[in-house]
Amino acid sequence: MRRGPQRGVAVVTAILVVAVAASAATYMLAQQSATLNQTALVASRAQADSYAQAGFDWARGILAEDARGSAIDTLEEDWARPLAGLPVERAVVSGAIIDQQARFNLNNLVNAGRRSDADVQILGRLLESLGLDPGLALAVLDWIDADADLSGGGGAEDAYYLSLARPHRAANRPLGQVEELYDVRGFDAGAVAKLRPFVTALPVRAPVNANTAAPEVLAAILPALSRDEIRALVQSRRKQPFRDRADLKARMNQAGGTAIEASLDVKSDHFLVQVGVSQDDVQVAAEALVSRAAPGATPATAMIWRRSLY
Repeated sequence: MRRGPQRGVAVVTAILVVAVAASAATYMLAQQSATLNQTALVASRAQADSYAQAGFDWARGILAEDARGSAIDTLEEDWARPLAGLPVERAVVSGAIIDQQARFNLNNLVNAGRRSDADVQILGRLLESLGLDPGLALAVLDWIDADADLSGGGGAEDAYYLSLARPHRAANRPLGQVEELYDVRGFDAGAVAKLRPFVTALPVRAPVNANTAAPEVLAAILPALSRDEIRALVQSRRKQPFRDRADLKARMNQAGGTAIEASLDVKSDHFLVQVGVSQDDVQVAAEALVSRAAPGATPATAMIWRRSLY
Protein backbone atom coordinates (compact mmCIF):
# COMPACT_ATOMS: atom_id res chain seq x y z
CA MET A 1 0.00 0.00 0.00
CA ARG A 2 2.93 2.38 0.56
CA ARG A 3 4.41 1.89 -2.87
CA GLY A 4 1.81 4.12 -4.58
CA PRO A 5 2.69 7.34 -2.74
CA GLN A 6 6.40 6.62 -2.93
CA ARG A 7 6.12 6.04 -6.65
CA GLY A 8 4.22 9.35 -7.04
CA VAL A 9 6.90 11.25 -5.11
CA ALA A 10 9.58 9.72 -7.32
CA VAL A 11 7.71 10.75 -10.47
CA VAL A 12 7.28 14.33 -9.22
CA THR A 13 10.95 14.49 -8.23
CA ALA A 14 11.99 13.23 -11.67
CA ILE A 15 9.80 15.84 -13.36
CA LEU A 16 11.32 18.57 -11.20
CA VAL A 17 14.86 17.41 -12.02
CA VAL A 18 14.05 17.40 -15.73
CA ALA A 19 12.47 20.88 -15.47
CA VAL A 20 15.48 22.29 -13.62
CA ALA A 21 17.87 20.72 -16.12
CA ALA A 22 15.85 22.08 -19.05
CA SER A 23 15.76 25.53 -17.44
CA ALA A 24 19.51 25.47 -16.84
CA ALA A 25 20.14 24.35 -20.41
CA THR A 26 17.89 27.12 -21.75
CA TYR A 27 19.68 29.69 -19.60
CA MET A 28 23.10 28.51 -20.75
CA LEU A 29 22.00 28.61 -24.39
CA ALA A 30 20.64 32.13 -23.91
CA GLN A 31 23.87 33.23 -22.25
CA GLN A 32 25.91 31.65 -25.03
CA SER A 33 23.74 33.38 -27.65
CA ALA A 34 24.13 36.74 -25.87
CA THR A 35 27.89 36.24 -25.67
CA LEU A 36 28.06 35.41 -29.37
CA ASN A 37 25.94 38.46 -30.21
CA GLN A 38 28.13 40.66 -28.05
CA THR A 39 31.25 39.27 -29.68
CA ALA A 40 29.77 39.92 -33.11
CA LEU A 41 28.90 43.51 -32.13
CA VAL A 42 32.41 44.11 -30.79
CA ALA A 43 33.89 42.75 -34.00
CA SER A 44 31.53 44.90 -36.10
CA ARG A 45 32.40 47.96 -34.05
CA ALA A 46 36.12 47.34 -34.48
CA GLN A 47 35.65 46.91 -38.22
CA ALA A 48 33.51 50.07 -38.41
CA ASP A 49 36.18 52.03 -36.52
CA SER A 50 38.74 50.79 -39.03
CA TYR A 51 36.58 52.00 -41.90
CA ALA A 52 36.17 55.38 -40.16
CA GLN A 53 39.93 55.72 -39.83
CA ALA A 54 40.27 54.81 -43.49
CA GLY A 55 37.77 57.59 -44.24
CA PHE A 56 39.93 60.11 -42.40
CA ASP A 57 43.02 58.88 -44.24
CA TRP A 58 41.16 59.20 -47.55
CA ALA A 59 40.19 62.79 -46.76
CA ARG A 60 43.73 63.71 -45.77
CA GLY A 61 44.99 62.24 -49.03
CA ILE A 62 42.43 64.24 -51.02
CA LEU A 63 43.49 67.46 -49.28
CA ALA A 64 47.18 66.79 -49.76
CA GLU A 65 46.68 66.04 -53.46
CA ASP A 66 44.59 69.19 -53.89
CA ALA A 67 47.35 71.33 -52.36
CA ARG A 68 49.83 70.00 -54.92
CA GLY A 69 47.54 70.78 -57.83
CA SER A 70 45.96 74.11 -56.97
CA ALA A 71 46.98 77.39 -55.33
CA ILE A 72 43.39 78.29 -54.44
CA ASP A 73 40.45 76.49 -52.81
CA THR A 74 36.89 76.69 -54.10
CA LEU A 75 33.62 74.87 -53.57
CA GLU A 76 33.89 73.43 -57.09
CA GLU A 77 36.91 71.25 -56.30
CA ASP A 78 36.86 67.52 -55.62
CA TRP A 79 37.39 67.85 -51.86
CA ALA A 80 34.14 69.85 -51.55
CA ARG A 81 32.00 67.05 -52.99
CA PRO A 82 30.56 64.84 -50.22
CA LEU A 83 30.79 61.06 -50.32
CA ALA A 84 27.12 60.13 -50.06
CA GLY A 85 27.56 56.42 -49.45
CA LEU A 86 30.33 54.09 -50.55
CA PRO A 87 29.48 50.39 -50.17
CA VAL A 88 32.32 48.26 -48.83
CA GLU A 89 32.32 44.76 -47.39
CA ARG A 90 29.24 44.54 -45.10
CA ALA A 91 29.24 48.32 -44.59
CA VAL A 92 28.44 51.71 -46.11
CA VAL A 93 30.84 54.61 -45.60
CA SER A 94 29.92 58.29 -46.06
CA GLY A 95 31.95 61.42 -45.56
CA ALA A 96 32.36 65.14 -46.15
CA ILE A 97 35.11 67.75 -46.02
CA ILE A 98 34.05 71.20 -44.81
CA ASP A 99 36.28 74.23 -45.23
CA GLN A 100 36.74 75.80 -41.81
CA GLN A 101 38.25 78.94 -43.28
CA ALA A 102 34.94 79.61 -44.95
CA ARG A 103 34.03 80.70 -41.41
CA PHE A 104 35.27 83.44 -39.09
CA ASN A 105 37.87 82.20 -36.62
CA LEU A 106 36.77 83.27 -33.13
CA ASN A 107 40.34 83.05 -31.87
CA ASN A 108 41.27 85.91 -34.22
CA LEU A 109 39.84 88.26 -31.57
CA VAL A 110 43.25 88.08 -29.88
CA ASN A 111 46.33 88.75 -31.98
CA ALA A 112 49.78 88.20 -30.46
CA GLY A 113 48.28 88.37 -26.99
CA ARG A 114 46.43 91.63 -27.58
CA ARG A 115 42.89 92.56 -28.53
CA SER A 116 42.25 92.80 -32.27
CA ASP A 117 39.74 95.64 -32.64
CA ALA A 118 39.14 94.91 -36.32
CA ASP A 119 38.18 91.30 -35.59
CA VAL A 120 35.98 92.28 -32.63
CA GLN A 121 34.10 94.57 -35.00
CA ILE A 122 33.78 91.82 -37.61
CA LEU A 123 32.27 89.43 -35.07
CA GLY A 124 29.98 92.19 -33.78
CA ARG A 125 28.65 92.84 -37.28
CA LEU A 126 28.17 89.12 -37.88
CA LEU A 127 26.25 88.74 -34.63
CA GLU A 128 24.05 91.73 -35.44
CA SER A 129 23.27 90.41 -38.93
CA LEU A 130 22.02 87.20 -37.30
CA GLY A 131 19.74 89.05 -34.90
CA LEU A 132 22.06 88.59 -31.91
CA ASP A 133 23.55 91.12 -29.52
CA PRO A 134 26.79 92.48 -31.03
CA GLY A 135 28.04 92.94 -27.46
CA LEU A 136 28.51 89.17 -27.27
CA ALA A 137 31.76 89.70 -29.17
CA LEU A 138 33.21 91.29 -26.00
CA ALA A 139 32.15 88.29 -23.93
CA VAL A 140 34.02 85.99 -26.33
CA LEU A 141 37.04 88.29 -26.21
CA ASP A 142 37.16 88.21 -22.39
CA TRP A 143 36.77 84.44 -22.46
CA ILE A 144 39.87 83.90 -24.60
CA ASP A 145 42.16 86.80 -23.67
CA ALA A 146 44.78 86.21 -20.97
CA ASP A 147 43.95 89.16 -18.71
CA ALA A 148 41.26 89.69 -16.06
CA ASP A 149 40.16 93.12 -17.32
CA LEU A 150 36.63 93.64 -18.61
CA SER A 151 36.56 94.58 -22.29
CA GLY A 152 33.29 96.49 -21.96
CA GLY A 153 29.70 96.29 -20.79
CA GLY A 154 29.12 92.98 -22.55
CA GLY A 155 32.32 91.39 -21.31
CA ALA A 156 32.72 88.95 -18.42
CA GLU A 157 35.63 87.73 -16.35
CA ASP A 158 36.04 85.49 -13.28
CA ALA A 159 33.90 87.69 -11.02
CA TYR A 160 30.85 87.04 -13.20
CA TYR A 161 31.43 83.34 -13.83
CA LEU A 162 32.18 82.56 -10.15
CA SER A 163 28.84 84.09 -9.16
CA LEU A 164 26.83 81.60 -11.23
CA ALA A 165 24.87 78.68 -9.78
CA ARG A 166 27.51 76.41 -11.29
CA PRO A 167 30.61 78.56 -10.84
CA HIS A 168 33.63 78.36 -13.10
CA ARG A 169 36.36 80.67 -14.33
CA ALA A 170 36.96 82.30 -17.69
CA ALA A 171 39.13 80.08 -19.86
CA ASN A 172 41.70 82.81 -20.61
CA ARG A 173 42.93 80.78 -23.57
CA PRO A 174 41.88 80.22 -27.20
CA LEU A 175 38.75 78.22 -27.86
CA GLY A 176 39.39 74.58 -28.71
CA GLN A 177 35.94 74.03 -30.21
CA VAL A 178 32.98 76.29 -30.95
CA GLU A 179 30.81 74.39 -28.45
CA GLU A 180 32.73 76.11 -25.64
CA LEU A 181 30.52 79.12 -26.35
CA TYR A 182 27.88 77.47 -24.16
CA ASP A 183 30.04 78.48 -21.19
CA VAL A 184 30.39 82.11 -22.31
CA ARG A 185 28.18 84.85 -20.92
CA GLY A 186 25.10 85.56 -23.07
CA PHE A 187 25.26 82.43 -25.20
CA ASP A 188 22.32 80.05 -24.90
CA ALA A 189 21.45 77.16 -27.19
CA GLY A 190 19.58 79.43 -29.59
CA ALA A 191 22.46 81.89 -29.93
CA VAL A 192 25.01 79.14 -30.50
CA ALA A 193 22.77 77.47 -33.09
CA LYS A 194 22.47 80.74 -35.06
CA LEU A 195 26.17 81.52 -34.95
CA ARG A 196 27.56 77.98 -35.36
CA PRO A 197 27.39 77.77 -39.19
CA PHE A 198 29.47 80.93 -39.61
CA VAL A 199 32.28 80.61 -37.05
CA THR A 200 35.06 78.20 -36.18
CA ALA A 201 37.80 77.81 -33.56
CA LEU A 202 41.23 77.31 -35.10
CA PRO A 203 44.50 77.04 -33.16
CA VAL A 204 46.25 79.70 -35.25
CA ARG A 205 45.27 83.05 -36.68
CA ALA A 206 43.57 82.34 -40.00
CA PRO A 207 41.94 84.54 -42.67
CA VAL A 208 38.59 83.77 -44.28
CA ASN A 209 38.64 82.18 -47.72
CA ALA A 210 36.72 84.54 -50.03
CA ASN A 211 36.14 81.67 -52.48
CA THR A 212 34.18 79.58 -49.97
CA ALA A 213 32.80 81.97 -47.33
CA ALA A 214 29.07 82.47 -46.82
CA PRO A 215 27.62 85.89 -47.80
CA GLU A 216 27.00 86.65 -44.10
CA VAL A 217 30.69 86.26 -43.30
CA LEU A 218 31.85 88.33 -46.28
CA ALA A 219 29.38 91.09 -45.39
CA ALA A 220 30.75 91.24 -41.84
CA ILE A 221 34.31 91.61 -43.16
CA LEU A 222 33.41 94.06 -45.94
CA PRO A 223 30.82 96.48 -44.50
CA ALA A 224 31.49 98.97 -47.31
CA LEU A 225 29.80 96.62 -49.79
CA SER A 226 26.03 96.37 -50.05
CA ARG A 227 24.12 93.12 -49.82
CA ASP A 228 23.58 93.17 -53.58
CA GLU A 229 27.31 93.62 -54.19
CA ILE A 230 28.13 90.75 -51.82
CA ARG A 231 25.57 88.56 -53.57
CA ALA A 232 27.06 89.41 -56.97
CA LEU A 233 30.55 88.49 -55.78
CA VAL A 234 29.34 85.14 -54.46
CA GLN A 235 27.63 84.37 -57.76
CA SER A 236 30.62 85.42 -59.87
CA ARG A 237 33.15 83.32 -57.95
CA ARG A 238 31.42 80.11 -59.04
CA LYS A 239 32.50 80.64 -62.64
CA GLN A 240 35.57 82.73 -61.91
CA PRO A 241 37.15 82.08 -58.48
CA PHE A 242 39.33 84.75 -56.93
CA ARG A 243 42.94 84.06 -57.93
CA ASP A 244 44.67 86.11 -55.23
CA ARG A 245 44.20 89.17 -53.01
CA ALA A 246 44.97 91.49 -55.92
CA ASP A 247 42.12 89.91 -57.88
CA LEU A 248 39.88 90.37 -54.84
CA LYS A 249 40.66 94.08 -54.67
CA ALA A 250 40.16 94.58 -58.40
CA ARG A 251 36.76 92.88 -58.45
CA MET A 252 35.63 94.71 -55.32
CA ASN A 253 36.64 98.09 -56.77
CA GLN A 254 39.16 98.53 -53.95
CA ALA A 255 36.36 98.57 -51.33
CA GLY A 256 37.72 97.38 -48.00
CA GLY A 257 41.34 97.14 -49.13
CA THR A 258 42.70 96.93 -45.57
CA ALA A 259 40.16 94.27 -44.62
CA ILE A 260 41.16 92.19 -47.65
CA GLU A 261 44.81 92.24 -46.68
CA ALA A 262 44.15 91.39 -43.02
CA SER A 263 41.10 89.14 -43.08
CA LEU A 264 40.65 87.53 -46.50
CA ASP A 265 42.53 85.02 -48.64
CA VAL A 266 41.76 82.68 -51.54
CA LYS A 267 42.94 79.38 -50.05
CA SER A 268 42.40 77.33 -46.90
CA ASP A 269 44.55 75.27 -44.58
CA HIS A 270 41.97 73.96 -42.08
CA PHE A 271 39.14 71.52 -42.79
CA LEU A 272 36.56 69.61 -40.78
CA VAL A 273 36.37 65.97 -41.92
CA GLN A 274 33.18 64.07 -41.07
CA VAL A 275 32.92 60.29 -41.51
CA GLY A 276 29.96 57.96 -40.98
CA VAL A 277 29.97 54.15 -41.09
CA SER A 278 27.00 51.80 -41.02
CA GLN A 279 27.86 48.12 -40.57
CA ASP A 280 25.35 45.46 -39.53
CA ASP A 281 23.72 46.90 -36.38
CA VAL A 282 26.61 49.28 -35.68
CA GLN A 283 26.57 52.99 -36.47
CA VAL A 284 29.78 55.03 -36.16
CA ALA A 285 30.09 58.78 -36.74
CA ALA A 286 33.15 60.90 -36.05
CA GLU A 287 34.71 64.17 -37.09
CA ALA A 288 38.20 65.63 -37.02
CA LEU A 289 39.85 68.98 -37.57
CA VAL A 290 42.61 68.59 -40.14
CA SER A 291 45.29 71.16 -40.95
CA ARG A 292 47.13 71.19 -44.25
CA ALA A 293 50.78 72.16 -44.59
CA ALA A 294 52.39 74.05 -47.46
CA PRO A 295 53.06 71.97 -50.60
CA GLY A 296 56.18 69.86 -50.16
CA ALA A 297 56.10 69.96 -46.36
CA THR A 298 56.09 66.74 -44.33
CA PRO A 299 53.64 65.62 -43.15
CA ALA A 300 51.27 67.08 -45.72
CA THR A 301 48.36 67.08 -43.25
CA ALA A 302 47.90 66.76 -39.51
CA MET A 303 44.91 65.87 -37.35
CA ILE A 304 44.44 68.53 -34.66
CA TRP A 305 41.62 66.76 -32.84
CA ARG A 306 39.13 63.98 -33.38
CA ARG A 307 35.88 63.21 -31.61
CA SER A 308 33.07 60.69 -31.81
CA LEU A 309 29.61 62.04 -32.59
CA TYR A 310 27.78 58.93 -31.32
